[in-house]
Amino acid sequence: MRAQAGTFGAREGAALALANALVREWTAIELAELEATFPDEVRVEGARYRRHEPGTVEYHALSGGVAVRRWTYRRCGVHNGRTIVPLELAAGLRHGATPALAYAVAQGYAQVPLRQSAAELEAAHRVPPSRSTLERLAKHLAADVARALPTLEPTLRAQEAVPREGTTISLGLDRTTVPMAEAAETTRRRRRRPYVRQPPPPVAIAYRMAYVGTVALHDATGAVLFTRRFTATALEGPSALVERIFDEVAHLRRHRPRAALVIVQDGAPELWGLVRGACQRRGLRPTCELIDRYHVEEHLDAAIAILAACDRTAAAWRARYRAALDRSDTAMDRIARDLAATEWALGVGASDGDPLPASLRGQVRKHIPSERCAELAGHIGYLVRNRRRMRYATARHTGSRSAAA
Repeated sequence: MRAQAGTFGAREGAALALANALVREWTAIELAELEATFPDEVRVEGARYRRHEPGTVEYHALSGGVAVRRWTYRRCGVHNGRTIVPLELAAGLRHGATPALAYAVAQGYAQVPLRQSAAELEAAHRVPPSRSTLERLAKHLAADVARALPTLEPTLRAQEAVPREGTTISLGLDRTTVPMAEAAETTRRRRRRPYVRQPPPPVAIAYRMAYVGTVALHDATGAVLFTRRFTATALEGPSALVERIFDEVAHLRRHRPRAALVIVQDGAPELWGLVRGACQRRGLRPTCELIDRYHVEEHLDAAIAILAACDRTAAAWRARYRAALDRSDTAMDRIARDLAATEWALGVGASDGDPLPASLRGQVRKHIPSERCAELAGHIGYLVRNRRRMRYATARHTGSRSAAA
């Protein structure tokens, strides 16, 4: 380094490159010494394996690739039996990656696109493998975790402490459509000419339903102590996801048997059917059921945006309705009645509600397009159908009583 010329930044980069070279050399020596400790025959999970074939393999590390000569071992007494690599098992090498690189790839793959994760590794003066190798590694690691999940999750859950301040358990499901690229049906023909690079085959975009769920533990003030998040791909479906969520609830209830159980989610009937079915199977009775305020206010804001004469009027209208929801359990009944009366006055549909309140008469637009009227009817219908699960004042009071108990 004393002979290295240039700015401090250039010298720092050279020092980091030197450090990577030293770590690669150490990794090669360490793995070679570990490989030399294995006898001709080893025992793994009660089965005997005998030394089979040697080979040189490149293992990927944060500091770059390392070539290591190691043996494969084949199971004894089984024709063409399973082969293993004791070095990989002993050193924790997964799919050709060292533990540090595997952890970095899994962490990055869970948070950002893999291209960005690779760029961040390079910016930190690491020497990751190619992006295709990183993607292969990430997918293999994710598949390993998915297969081990039924064993890993209960083990980790049993080791976790539940905060004594926890007084309320909340859970909820949601779903979203995910665009999936599916191969279009094509007819393969035998190649008669030399291969010429061509665009990839066409794909069809199909939207499939993926599910997510959360379980949170709250203290007496409603603050979240921790949250557990669960996901299920469109292929997996919601069944296993729901059971994992309620396994977490059972774990929390064992430690906090008096904790209130609150279900907070969207108004989709399918989601409520999944949660209520799980509660019946587990013998659980929720303390209260709520539509989450995000979806309620989303529909309220959309309805008010159609009806209000100006932004200032809409803001005052929203503030009044939100305050009413916080203050009274019957607020949504009155809000729905007001909106239904407004809908009736606009000629969207017949209503048994009172005539348009005087406080709203001057706020209603005189000319609303027919398509906006239909949209308004949809928002009002959502609020009317789900108003029994919008008792937010009682929910707050129930949380206080649970904390006191």
